Amino acid sequence: MQRLLLLVSLLAAAAAGFSVWSSARAGEGPAWLQVIFGPRQTLAGRRIGIVAGHSGNDSGAVCPDGLTEASVNAAVAEAVVRGLKSRGAAVDLLNEFDSRLRGYAADAFVSIHADSCGVDLSGFKVASLEGGSKASEPLAACLWERYETATGLARHPDTITYDMRGYHAFREIALATPAAIIEIGFLKADRDLLTKRPDRAAAGIVAGVECFLAAKK
Repeated sequence: MQRLLLLVSLLAAAAAGFSVWSSARAGEGPAWLQVIFGPRQTLAGRRIGIVAGHSGNDSGAVCPDGLTEASVNAAVAEAVVRGLKSRGAAVDLLNEFDSRLRGYAADAFVSIHADSCGVDLSGFKVASLEGGSKASEPLAACLWERYETATGLARHPDTITYDMRGYHAFREIALATPAAIIEIGFLKADRDLLTKRPDRAAAGIVAGVECFLAAKK
């Protein structure tokens, strides 16, 4: 009897796993599952630039226990690169002040940062160059929508700064390159997501880029 129950349990688990896999492959279900199991080669022929904020330059924001923004940014950026490559995209992982930024041309460009550890706020925000190319606006819109869905974090537009709207890389890359910067959460209130589930944060960014490029076809 125990063996029969075990067999039934294993079959039920297998069926549930297959259902999750099938839904994700069909482009349904949570965005973070779609990054892992989702459709492949949807971005074949596309070039995408991803900046791991502060990498190669400084630590960015630092928490009292030593957690650095740069380390969080790097983990999420690397997961984003893996997700985009799994969909067939050519991806450049760039440093904050990378020599390749000058005149950089791509189908999309996203710089990944995290917010302060010194405030009790939660949420994320996205910006593109103020007064810049109209092509960047739909990229930012897709990132707003898909990141919110994937992570469950609230939008925090009230804390968008001039440094985001006037982000240095926006003025270095090619004018025709659609570009956005995303602050993926606050290092204090959103720490669990950013440090323990970077794949979920990455999934929101991958889904946002995919949403934008699908609309450009």
